[in-house]
Amino acid sequence: MKVTETLARFVLNTTLADIPAQAQEIGKRVILDCLGVALAGSRDPLAKIMTGFIKELGGRPKVSVWGKKFKTSGPLAALANGTFGHALDYDDINRSMRGHPTVPVLPAALAMGEELGASGRKVLEAFLIGVEVETKLGAGINPHLFEGGWHPTAILGAMGAAAASAKLLKLSLEKVCFTLGIAASLASGLRQNFGSMTKPLHAGHAAQNGVTAAKLAQKGFTADREIVEAKLGYANAFAGAGKYDLNKIVANLGQPFDIISPGVGLKRYPSCARTHPAIDAMLDMVVQNDIHSEDVKSISCAGSYTTPTMLIHSRPRTALEGKFSMEFCLALALLERKVELPHFNDQKVQDPKIQRYIPKVSFFIRPDLNNIENSGNPSTTVKILMKDGREFTKTVDEARGTPGNPLTQEEVRDKYRQCVKGIQAKKEMEKTIEIVENLEALKKISALADLLRGPDKK
Repeated sequence: MKVTETLARFVLNTTLADIPAQAQEIGKRVILDCLGVALAGSRDPLAKIMTGFIKELGGRPKVSVWGKKFKTSGPLAALANGTFGHALDYDDINRSMRGHPTVPVLPAALAMGEELGASGRKVLEAFLIGVEVETKLGAGINPHLFEGGWHPTAILGAMGAAAASAKLLKLSLEKVCFTLGIAASLASGLRQNFGSMTKPLHAGHAAQNGVTAAKLAQKGFTADREIVEAKLGYANAFAGAGKYDLNKIVANLGQPFDIISPGVGLKRYPSCARTHPAIDAMLDMVVQNDIHSEDVKSISCAGSYTTPTMLIHSRPRTALEGKFSMEFCLALALLERKVELPHFNDQKVQDPKIQRYIPKVSFFIRPDLNNIENSGNPSTTVKILMKDGREFTKTVDEARGTPGNPLTQEEVRDKYRQCVKGIQAKKEMEKTIEIVENLEALKKISALADLLRGPDKK
């Protein structure tokens, strides 16, 4: 089965006119969401380190670094912007990937588009193609990719970023195959780094890898033409022998687009998506029953056997660890009655009151979610035991913001506004929203890039 070539033909032959209007509208929505969380992420401590690193490396000033008022080379801008976009773990999710679809592809597509002087239409086209490639790869090699310890956003995202970059460069069929081959060897990222600065680096590195692979292929760099399906290739290496399904990658390519079904979820909370059903359940019970923290004896949480393999910090000490801690997120929801971006800082995680409640939270595996068929099922049950013996229980199958329970368009806009407050002026904020929502009509993507970078220093 010529999987790599089939993917390359899809990249080569698909145009925006072939992509359903519903996919285009969802695409613009997730682009706006990612740009907002990336600009917010550009103020995270890791962004200062990344910015200094990139300035040390230099790079011809061709592409905007978001929120930082300077330009660098395309690959380095993609590295920075992808890292910023995942810094807060507030970006979108996809079930086929078991990861984050927009953050590795969008920085690559915008970097390449800005460098080439592409239109908004061409960037949107390339972005949607890149997301389809990475998500269908995910459908074929998950859950074993994920269960092997690889970070799917990094491994799959490099291929999506490569596909988007190759599309914008208008590469030949052979060179698109080479692009995927190069990106497959560059792909990397381990889940053990969840809760550290290296997790967002995975997304930035994937974006950089995609741009690098396409540029090398354009210049004549070669790679294996059958990298996905080959015995020593991508699927076998990342999923394991006999643990992948090549047919799932190509059989339904673009039919439907994965961005439509199973869809993309937007986050309401800046923490690992697997905490979100539990947070929703906790907040609902606390508010509806007027539960006060001092009256709570214990909190138990039950879900998939894969949940504790993602939420690996049961006793967090930093904000990054807190994002991957069910215990912190539920203690926070109980004590604050809300879970918002400003809560995720080291001081809040280390707050003695929060730390007192963290040991009261325990996680158990639900018997119905203890098999590989349900490894990606996010359904979570939370039980609150009160000191007076009363119990409150709630199960949430689909957190708010997921495809089955989506945010409204205005909620997406409001999330963007909240993320960029203090970074963009109100006029720039609203102009960015307008441009993204009409991206296919934008003559030059540089108009959007200028708003993301901010005015150049004189």
